[in-house]
Amino acid sequence: MSIFRRKQKGILGIDFGAGGMKVIQLSSGDGKGTLFTYGFAEFSPEDTSMEYLENPQGAGALLKRVCQQAKTTVSIAVAALPIPTVFSAVVAIPSVPQKELASAVQWEAKKLIPLPLEEVVLDFKVLKRPLPPKNPNTPAGAETGKAKMPEKTIECLLTAAPKSIIEKYIATAKGAGITLVSLETEAFALIRALLGNDPTPSVIVDIGALRSNILMVDHGIPMLSRSVEVGGKKCTEAIAQSLKIGLGQAEQMKRDAGTSPLSGTSRGVLPEIVREVLQPLINELRYSFNVYRSRATIARPPERILLTGGGAGIPGLAEFMGSEFNLQAFLGNPWERVTFHPDLKDTLYGFGTKFSVAIGLALKTNS
Repeated sequence: MSIFRRKQKGILGIDFGAGGMKVIQLSSGDGKGTLFTYGFAEFSPEDTSMEYLENPQGAGALLKRVCQQAKTTVSIAVAALPIPTVFSAVVAIPSVPQKELASAVQWEAKKLIPLPLEEVVLDFKVLKRPLPPKNPNTPAGAETGKAKMPEKTIECLLTAAPKSIIEKYIATAKGAGITLVSLETEAFALIRALLGNDPTPSVIVDIGALRSNILMVDHGIPMLSRSVEVGGKKCTEAIAQSLKIGLGQAEQMKRDAGTSPLSGTSRGVLPEIVREVLQPLINELRYSFNVYRSRATIARPPERILLTGGGAGIPGLAEFMGSEFNLQAFLGNPWERVTFHPDLKDTLYGFGTKFSVAIGLALKTNS
């Protein structure tokens, strides 16, 4: 739908998901984004897949139709690479001068990334730098002399994405007449949409159509990411099998039952059949907590669980997650950082957290 008729500046956030495409155009605001328009194309449960990106020409044509129907007015966009396709790790690099840091990161990357560096796009972000030794007997501003520098490391967030995947995204956007000015991981988009500048250590659980992603976040940095092949489609299939109904009817039942206020926790009791389907996700979450706590470089334990994605609104899921891990758990609200007309609230909140990634991408220029 088109929110305003007049042309506005802004950028598109494009989420290529297994359940369909989501596009949102935001214009710059006061630290937020102002909604200009949005659009989406959802796949049926039978068609849920990422294979459509194997045909950039067809995917580009679909993206073009979504943008035309939404009446977008810009041709520049940011898209997200799925978490399972991106290698990500927090690494400790021996302290080196700034000019040697990139080479040191590459050397470390060779040991960790399961692909030749020639086949990936490598990026890194410094998380913290060593401070010079403090000598209480040295006046402020004075030289520290030849005091021995203790051994220090530089913590970096290392990410690498296969060039072959990046090329498919670029070709798809080009087929729609859109220029991708940036590609980033879903992790950063989710953090920007759900946490903003909030430094609280949190766990984001993104339940998509085919997969669920787990992010352990501290000070806005994804310190640990995991992915498991459990998503909304398996819940739909379980409902269909249990009730002896078709996938389409089961999907509609799940959606009708899954509507809940974004600002609070879900209500009700999680059905046993859904618990069984989501058990691998619970197991992966428990494993992630154990790995996270075992890392000496990570000090602050998570204080809450934020649920997001198309499968996050199942009644009782938040309470179930909270009780399993003894943490506050609730639905994240990606619309909290978007300014829009009050009359649209019910409609936008009706989408729940399906637009979290797209919103986070479009907010990139506002952060």
